[in-house]
Amino acid sequence: MTIADAAGLAAWLAARAAAVPGLRDGCAARILWAGAPGDRTPLSLVYVHGFSASGQELRPLPDLVADRLGANLFLARLTGHGQDGAALGRAVLADWQRDVAEALSIGAALGDRVIVMACSTGAPLVARALAEGAAARAVILVSPNWGLRNRLAQWLLDAPGARLWGRWIMGPERAFEVLNADHAAFWTTRYPSQAVHEMAAAVRAGWTALPGATAPAFVALSAADRVVSPQATRRAMARWAGPVHWHAVDAATVDDPMAHVIAGDIFAPRATAPLAGAMSAWLQGLS
Repeated sequence: MTIADAAGLAAWLAARAAAVPGLRDGCAARILWAGAPGDRTPLSLVYVHGFSASGQELRPLPDLVADRLGANLFLARLTGHGQDGAALGRAVLADWQRDVAEALSIGAALGDRVIVMACSTGAPLVARALAEGAAARAVILVSPNWGLRNRLAQWLLDAPGARLWGRWIMGPERAFEVLNADHAAFWTTRYPSQAVHEMAAAVRAGWTALPGATAPAFVALSAADRVVSPQATRRAMARWAGPVHWHAVDAATVDDPMAHVIAGDIFAPRATAPLAGAMSAWLQGLS
């Protein structure tokens, strides 16, 4: 089967997911068809999740946007995600870049024109794919990771030789507090420090790709984001080659204490429908 074979894609994805050790329920890459399985749509929507997360991260935000567009939806999975910390620690940037390129190819098989939605570290990965020739009608970036809010942490990741000596400062593992059952189910909350260096490499590669990203972009962010730097996002998107539309999300409508996951039933149910409406209106307004 080739990726161009839309009718066979779901079975191919399911067979591939079955071969992934320890893949958790709900974390596999999958297609949500707008109509009959196998039928292409004028638009398709591809969702690329962030570092340590899964396709469940912002749901039902991508579902709502796809529904309003009548679009087939593909929820991608980045290598090592949805398994365990050891699997995430084995993943490298080249794996994720290949995953995103493949996801956009699947999007092209599902619809005549592709819309890409990416969260956090998914954003620089998508930028790189676009600069390397992947086609997208438009891009939606949610809390894009163009640099961490913690400047010291960002400096440590970018410093020369950080992969060699950084573990002595960061420790062999990184972990974050689990806030609810879905957080535990759909995020990898403990992983080797090595994985953070791959995340930082993805961001650096994305920065170099910005002048080649020509698709119109919708950027949703909270000024209160405690994970990524809104200032870095402004600087990065000033280099985005296509037109950029900004949408501010009020942190008061978000349950995530870090104000980073700004949509979805898991951390921001009140913000989801308004954000989906704003995204859909913007997409429908593109010529």
